[in-house]
Amino acid sequence: MIMIKDTQNRPETPVIAQVSYSEGAGFGAVGESEHRQIPVFAPRGICYRPCEGDNLLLIPVDGADVCAGVLSGENLEPGELALSSAGGARILLKKNGDVVINGVVISRDGVVTPP
Repeated sequence: MIMIKDTQNRPETPVIAQVSYSEGAGFGAVGESEHRQIPVFAPRGICYRPCEGDNLLLIPVDGADVCAGVLSGENLEPGELALSSAGGARILLKKNGDVVINGVVISRDGVVTPP
């Protein structure tokens, strides 16, 4: 659990902060102030570390700021879901039932179409 000693000057509303560094020891972000040791919340089974330059939604919880998510830049159709890494790997679940993995399309009937 992260304990924050100086909470007097902390905003009590959500803020957007940009990740200023992301390395082995963790990451930090700058918005109205500098934020370090930020816990990241995600659905169960999904873990991620924000990249430098990402915009985070930080919300105050029990005197500490937590990351509720990263601003998405994906251009998706309604009902689609994409999972991607900073290295370029990408999985797209299409609204028509197709799955696209790094450009390879797998139809809902199992037909594989190379990129």
